[in-house]
Amino acid sequence: MITTAEYFGSKPHTPEQANSADALLVKVASLLDSLIWAYPIDPDTGTSISGSKGGSGDGGFRLPTATTGKAQSKHKTAHAVDVYDPENKLDESLDDQILTEFGLYREHPDSTPGWCHLQDVPPGSGRRTFHP
Repeated sequence: MITTAEYFGSKPHTPEQANSADALLVKVASLLDSLIWAYPIDPDTGTSISGSKGGSGDGGFRLPTATTGKAQSKHKTAHAVDVYDPENKLDESLDDQILTEFGLYREHPDSTPGWCHLQDVPPGSGRRTFHP
């Protein structure tokens, strides 16, 4: 399971963001547990959250000033996480029906090699699998 401590790291966050992250991570854990996911560890982050080498855990929570991703990234509101998926097996296991069952959305696998972006709020398109 990805913990909120791993998700936020040392980044300051509000109680509202903590509540959002808790809700997101429960959904993600339920999904991953249903798939009997092994939670591989990203060598760059030391967790199951994907991130860049020497980065600041950019696959978890992002500060409003973060330059990683889009300005309106759901990571900045604690509604998105990038799960380390080095062989793209998680993305291969998912479809829109499964995402609907767990109340999640994902970026299209073509845009996320080596990780799976999951969020618990709909993108502008409303699609379960969307292009960023």
